Amino acid sequence: MVKQLRSKLGMILLLVGAALFSGQTTAQTHGHLYLVVKSADMLLRHQADSDELRQAAEDSAADFREFYYHTNERRPGTHQL
Repeated sequence: MVKQLRSKLGMILLLVGAALFSGQTTAQTHGHLYLVVKSADMLLRHQADSDELRQAAEDSAADFREFYYHTNERRPGTHQL
């Protein structure tokens, strides 16, 4: 009777130990994929930042184009022979 109890207790401890440490060993492997769900506030802030950056880039490009064309107009023409 005591032998049966010891063998069952040993098996139970082995199973509990395996269950406890299996999570730790699988957490160290890179097989899990996580989907990051952004909040609506985060998405709106990102979109506003993107729109602001896009507008700043367009304004900068327009200023550069205006400066370039203005400078080109003042240059004397070059002639190829």
